[in-house]
Amino acid sequence: MLGAIPETATPSLRKVFRKHLNGAIDTHAKIFHCLYERNLYPAYDFNQLLQNDVDVANQALSQPF
Repeated sequence: MLGAIPETATPSLRKVFRKHLNGAIDTHAKIFHCLYERNLYPAYDFNQLLQNDVDVANQALSQPF
């Protein structure tokens, strides 16, 4: 969508795209804050983020495909 905004043919369509993009950004921020406040996403703890990535990778590798 980001690439579509400057390439739209009309200002009204550009306004619609901008509205939807801002809504998506707001929703993303709400989800982030909800997870962060519940300690479900340790955004500022690099070691914990790295460990979570390692754990998820190990789970994926242990799946029988």
